[in-house]
Amino acid sequence: MFTTLTKQTLLVLITLSAFAFQGCKKSDSPQEEEEATEKNYGLVVSAGTPAATYVLNTSLLNSGTLTTAGNGAETNTGIITQRGEYFYGTNDAGNLVKFTSSNKVNTVVKEIPFNQISWAYYSSFYTWKDDKTLVLFSMKEALQFEYATLNVETMTITASGNINIPLPPKGHYYWGNSAVFLGNKLYISYNLTDENTSLPLNEVYLASMDFPNVSAVTVTKDTRFNQPAHYTLNLPATFVDNGYAYFMNSPTLWIGGETGGSYSIYRVASRATAIDATYQFELTDRTKEEATDLYYVGNGKAIVKLIDKTQLATWADYDGKFITDYYILDVVNKSKVKLNIPKSVPNLYSINVLHDGDLVYIGALTAEGYYVYNYNLVTGAVAKGAKLEGVSALSKLVKFK
Repeated sequence: MFTTLTKQTLLVLITLSAFAFQGCKKSDSPQEEEEATEKNYGLVVSAGTPAATYVLNTSLLNSGTLTTAGNGAETNTGIITQRGEYFYGTNDAGNLVKFTSSNKVNTVVKEIPFNQISWAYYSSFYTWKDDKTLVLFSMKEALQFEYATLNVETMTITASGNINIPLPPKGHYYWGNSAVFLGNKLYISYNLTDENTSLPLNEVYLASMDFPNVSAVTVTKDTRFNQPAHYTLNLPATFVDNGYAYFMNSPTLWIGGETGGSYSIYRVASRATAIDATYQFELTDRTKEEATDLYYVGNGKAIVKLIDKTQLATWADYDGKFITDYYILDVVNKSKVKLNIPKSVPNLYSINVLHDGDLVYIGALTAEGYYVYNYNLVTGAVAKGAKLEGVSALSKLVKFK
């Protein structure tokens, strides 16, 4: 089909620019034993010329210098997600891979074929049901929603197939893809896009189902929103708090051009089948700023990026300009407070924020360099932490233990 070809091409270009997903050389090896090392945190970074992707491990993020010089394990696995000691991703053969990483070597725990759904970085997404269950989704030709349930302990696909969401009308396709579990119910939010203009209609859909029964699906519509945050394979856009699932509407210029839509938080109550008609938290002046990413930090609060929209003309403007600020949101009281972090490069479609207890770590490239800023949730103070030396991009910031 298809006008999504343009979006696919643009995503590939920004991927190459940010070096977020793939390295240049295979180094994952099931034969090599992982070296023992003290590690609490992991950073998936890009460095070198030509750029390669490395997993760096460290015991702290509040000071010191982190570099790939003599450190880091190179990988060409397209990392999807991480939990505990393990990373999960796809390799060059398209197989699912579970691996661990030290600062010297990556060790493949298990590799399995993965052909149950049409996996692609521009149209695929995921959500964790629990610590043992990772649910992977894709949109075949942006028309048919598919799923595959992975037991991460045994690395087996326990169920897969089509989700019974009706196909879009002729001349349209689905875009945007945010999924979250609230109790045993799975919610997927998406939009309908005009194939001729590549612009979304002024409506958002919510599909709800009692997972794993993906055949009994209820679909409702809300005309206040138009673009659930897309590319959620590479950024968070949902969270659950106190009986509600929260979603972000984020019609960035990157995704669909100027749509006039709001940058808002919307929510769904537990066991409901429709978006809460009484709630909307508009984050910013939609003509001046864009809002992306939604990092839950507990107690009804989340970190969000606000980008100076006046500095954006094309997708290329997201790379290399210091136009991003970070805010702490209170989605219950609908308030936001700017964090004391210098303006930074948007670092679009990367998971560069990590919540750990009373601290939030934020990896940001500012005019001062690449640093991991430490934000204290209790005091509100921000301190400059570890410096990333010789690193061109940070695509994931994770905690191992």
